[in-house]
Amino acid sequence: MSSSNQKVFVVHNPKAGREDQADEIRAALARHFTLPRWISEFYETTGKEDVAAICRAACERGASLVIAAGGDGTLVGVANGLVNSPVPLGILPMGTGNYLARALQMPSKLEEALELLAGEHGVQDVDALKVGERCFFSNISLGISPEVVKNTKPANKKIFGRLAYILATVRQSSLFQLHRYKLTIDGRARLVRASEVLISSTTLLQKPPFLFGPPETLGDGQLEVYVVTARTLGDYVRLAWDLFLRPGKPAAKLSHWTARKSVTIEAVRSSPLVQGDGEVIGRAPVSIQVIPKALHVIMPGPVESVRSS
Repeated sequence: MSSSNQKVFVVHNPKAGREDQADEIRAALARHFTLPRWISEFYETTGKEDVAAICRAACERGASLVIAAGGDGTLVGVANGLVNSPVPLGILPMGTGNYLARALQMPSKLEEALELLAGEHGVQDVDALKVGERCFFSNISLGISPEVVKNTKPANKKIFGRLAYILATVRQSSLFQLHRYKLTIDGRARLVRASEVLISSTTLLQKPPFLFGPPETLGDGQLEVYVVTARTLGDYVRLAWDLFLRPGKPAAKLSHWTARKSVTIEAVRSSPLVQGDGEVIGRAPVSIQVIPKALHVIMPGPVESVRSS
């Protein structure tokens, strides 16, 4: 980026985080993205607009940085406007899940995140999981998690945070049910019985207590396919034991493959829900295409060290 007259476009979802946080964000932006070096434009979403198109238009007007201030849904909308663009994405994680932000080890505090975005930082290329005309950047799944997403109330997320997802999970009868799926991974088909099928852009649980693997796996040009076959309480206890106490090694009731081109998931005799990056996006079957290095995202460096000032 040049050292002057840079434009930052900020998309804020007022429903994420505290209801009165917009003024705080504007004030913090003014402190970190100062004139004349930076020109800031602030946009609040209504939930009815095409956020991706708005971000593409901002880039056409000369934005050199686009920031998503909200949860995973806000990030997906913004990021879809930046796919295959040289303009990097900055994240102000204000939602409940914040999966991509956590994988990139972004600061969760507003001031720390803005200090990173406006100052020295790294840039990580991130692969996309493309479904139809829409891209996702963390995970797509069938089984338990879409039902949890569907049944977790926004009010509970406000009160309990990520604990709301755990509370919804323990209420799921599907936790102890296996369903039949046909997976086609890079053209090779296989039949599985699973309680959960998860397609992730990064490796998972390689080193406790971190859920995600090294950030660079976000841009390695492949997707991770995880199939959970646990169906009893004992199965889940054993799976958790292996994942957290034997990270990076084969785990009981868990199969793992990789895909470099595409994954198609078909359910046998059913049409279960599908979730993508924390929202229900439809029902099976679902086809996922790998788009390598589709997005450039700012993170603590150095993956690729740059200066924004």
